[in-house]
Parts: sequence; structure tokens; C-alpha cells
Amino acid sequence: MSTTSTTQERPVATATATSGAGNFLLGKVAQHFANSPVSFEIRTPDGVFHPFGPGPAEFRVLLHNAAGQRALTSLDEGRFAEAYLAGDIDLEGDMLKPFALRSGMGDSHLVTYLWRFVQPLLFGQVKTNRAAISSHYDIDPKFFLSLLDPITPCYTQGVYESDDEGLDVATTRKFQYCFDQLGLKAGDHILEIGPGWGAWFEFASARGVKCTGISISQASIDFLKGRAKELGRDWELIFSDLLAYKTDRKYDAIVIMGVIEHLPQYDKVLAKFQELIKPNGKIFLDGSACTKKYELSSFMVKYIYPGNHSFLVLHDFLDKLAQTPMKMLECYSDRWSYYLTFRQWAINFDNNKDFVIKNFGEFNYRRFRLYLWGAAYEFYGRSLECYRLILHMPGDDFSVGR
Repeated sequence: MSTTSTTQERPVATATATSGAGNFLLGKVAQHFANSPVSFEIRTPDGVFHPFGPGPAEFRVLLHNAAGQRALTSLDEGRFAEAYLAGDIDLEGDMLKPFALRSGMGDSHLVTYLWRFVQPLLFGQVKTNRAAISSHYDIDPKFFLSLLDPITPCYTQGVYESDDEGLDVATTRKFQYCFDQLGLKAGDHILEIGPGWGAWFEFASARGVKCTGISISQASIDFLKGRAKELGRDWELIFSDLLAYKTDRKYDAIVIMGVIEHLPQYDKVLAKFQELIKPNGKIFLDGSACTKKYELSSFMVKYIYPGNHSFLVLHDFLDKLAQTPMKMLECYSDRWSYYLTFRQWAINFDNNKDFVIKNFGEFNYRRFRLYLWGAAYEFYGRSLECYRLILHMPGDDFSVGR
């Protein structure tokens, strides 16, 4: 994306942010960002551009009306996001850079925060999960396919060896890693929790592995049924929350890619793993992570992941794991791969802007654009981590996990 200013003549404020913070309409904002390390411009509704920072603008904030201006001058990231969703504000240029300024803004929305924890108390965790997953995933699959890799449409990170690799290459590497570390072979039966759009199922079933998937996204289940029919696969697809899933069956392996963020009750999740895995079976688990439970912006809670969604908190998960007979064989940090993945998703999504707006509306384009670029920056800036884990249920074979 271009980060240079337009070449046409335009009015520019005569006072810069550092030399005259109170001399124009955005005095409060100018003072707040007077020493910004990121260079940017704000265009006020009168068409005047106001420069900030030490060099050429890397991005621009376009204020279209008074509502957009009020949102910006509030210095509240939740109100800024709302104004962007409403079209009162636009962002142009390098879309990673605006998020570098988030730490200088507030996000005080107590009702939104409290409702996350009231929901499961009122309706139960399973119903809360179902409502949250439905709000995010139950949209025509073409929406998600507009941002995912077209060859391997997987909604979790790939595993990159170099920054210039294609996402399909990185995702296939992840699948091979998962297959090898679980010790899978033809005839094994796996359970995937949240199979999404079937990319992992296609990889595993092509190698003779029997696949069962549980999901509480009806759109995902319907898509996978159609995809299985196209490919001639006998995937078993069950509409169920993990915490409510009941079966006498034991699986050779369990795969949960990027779903632990929706399941913050680690003790209950681990109890389910113990019910479902065979002795000497293994579990692949990965997810985006941070150090504080339930840390999420008001924008994310309202428009992307409602309910009591939480990034993986590794020390909490490991504490609960230590209270089970299961063991961790491997834990690997791969933050940069998730940054590269989110960046590619965001680029794909922007490239498909016209298709998305035509078929799903500008609101859905704007909310996911903000989410994708924002998440990319959080991984880039180390606010988020990414871990992949291999867990093992000990059995009679003492050579496993040595």
C-alpha cells in the first residue's frame, strides 16, 4: 500500500504539531501526539492537512465530519473504531502504523467489559460460546475465503521459514509438522476441534487418516459437508461444543488449531482431552497468546469476538496441565509467523475490497479490516505471542515422549 501523500495541491496547516500544538482545531490531539515517533497526517473536515511526527507521513487519518472529529479528539480507541466503522473516519497509507499509537489512547467501556462475564453466568458457558462463535463465523464462507489463502484456507497461522514465502507454503509446513509430531499414520482416527474450512482435514485424509470434527458454527459444518462430497471423503461432522461433546470413542490424536482462544476454562478443556484421547495419544494445540487473561479491546469484544474470549495465557494453561496426568512434549513460540500470516490475510482482504463490500456490505469490510491489520500489528509489536504445543497422554508404551 502506498504510504506517500497525494501529489495534488492541498491546504496544509502552517503550524506543525511540535511548534504550535494549540494553534488549530485539533489542539488536544496535537498536544497529545506532539512527540509522536510515527509520522502521520490528519485531514480535518475543512480539507486542511495537519502533520505530526518528524518525517513524511506514513499514514493519514481522514475526518469526514464533526462526528469523526469528536471521536478522534476523545482519544478513546473504542470511539475511534466506532467512527471508522460508521465511515466518519478513514485511514490511508501503511495500515500497520496507526496501531502504534494505541498505547497513547484510552479504552474505558465498563458496560462492554462487564457484559462479557455476565453472559456465561446468566446463560451458561456453552450457550455463550455458541452465540459468540455464531456471531463471528456464521457468515457465508466466501467472506472468510476472501482473506484466507486460496490454496490452503486455514484460519490459523502458517509456519514460516522466510518472510517472502507464500502462505500456502507456510500452512502446508505447519500441517506436515502437526502430522509428524502427532505420529499419525494411515488408519488413525483424529478429532479436530473447530475444523473451519477443512484445509487440515484435506491434508490428513489424503494420507489415510480418518477425520471427525466438532464445531458450533453451522456455516462451517454445512461448508465441510459440501466439500467432503466434492472430494469423496467420509469426514464425520458433529455440531457440538467441546464442553458438551459426549462419546465413548477414544481418538488417536486431537487437533485444536487456533480455537483455545474461545475456550478459556482450561481445567474443563483438559478434562475433556483426557476423556477423548487414547493412552499414548497426542494433542496438537496452538493459539495466539498474551500474559493477562481476558485482555481484549472494546472493539474486539463488540465486533469480532464477543463473550469471554481470551488469548491463551500460557502460565495459566500449564498450571492446569500440571494437575492432570498429561505431559507437554513441546512448546514453541512462533510469534513472527502469526504476524506474517495476519499481514497476508489483511493484504488479501484489501485486495478483495470490492467483492467484500458488494456481497457483505461496507460495515463488514471495515470491521474486519480494522481487526486484521490491528492483529498483525499486535504480533509485530510483541503485544501478542503465538505458541504451539504437543501434549501427551501417558500409557503403557514408555518409549513415547522420551
